[in-house]
Amino acid sequence: MMLRLGPLLLPWGPLLLVLGWLLAQQLAALAARLGLGDARRVLTPLLLAALVAARAAFVARHLDAYAGVVAMLDVRDLGFDAGVGWAVAIIGVALLGWRRAELRRSLPMAAGAGALLVLCAQTVLRLASATAGPPLPDIALPTLDGAPLQLGSLRGEPLVVNLWATWCPPCRRELPMLVDAGRRMRGVRIVLLDQREAPAQVREYLRAASLRPRWLALDAHGALASRYQTPGFPTTLFFDADGRLQRMYVGELSAATLQQGIETLRTTAPVRAERP
Repeated sequence: MMLRLGPLLLPWGPLLLVLGWLLAQQLAALAARLGLGDARRVLTPLLLAALVAARAAFVARHLDAYAGVVAMLDVRDLGFDAGVGWAVAIIGVALLGWRRAELRRSLPMAAGAGALLVLCAQTVLRLASATAGPPLPDIALPTLDGAPLQLGSLRGEPLVVNLWATWCPPCRRELPMLVDAGRRMRGVRIVLLDQREAPAQVREYLRAASLRPRWLALDAHGALASRYQTPGFPTTLFFDADGRLQRMYVGELSAATLQQGIETLRTTAPVRAERP
């Protein structure tokens, strides 16, 4: 989920970390005034260590998806292993409290309150997003050759639907990776839905970029963008085999975050619903 501030779209994850850090700093300052020890100086290094460890673990798990060191350092894809990050933070608090007696009360109190704020807010957002997404609609959209693509017929396998447009720079940057993944991967369908553009415009762009998507359709009226209330483009929708929306990713995907999303879909057990 994203926070919309006028024309800006901001991811909730970094914002929650900043709020948690601010709360921890305020409580650490209060503890220092009460004579419980001053933990303010160690909170930032702890947070940075946890983030570095979380990023390193994510990159190591998806190493084949990164073309080089620069891509590994580009954290705009928000690829972090949260479990590793939390583990490093807990170990750091424990070690500092063990080695520095003056921090044994203030540091766990401040860091724990900040962590609790982040975890509670993440839980609320996760529950909200889990109930917000309607199922994949059974509608027909035209393809470039004129034949209709029936979205309902794509159920039965995990499905990734990317909403894009030729005028969108991040869409253009991620498109070659998505086309390659769509032609290479098995057991998952990656469908590119162009938003509100003429067939000739899309056809010319793909020809100039030497791209040949396996699955592509034209959403002339923005039906899916309206249905899922997407805040901007590109937006990538991850559906399980039953057509249930599992995740919405707003912004440019990396190969690693695409891989992570598909792995999550493959571990989601399909539940067959009885139809009247």
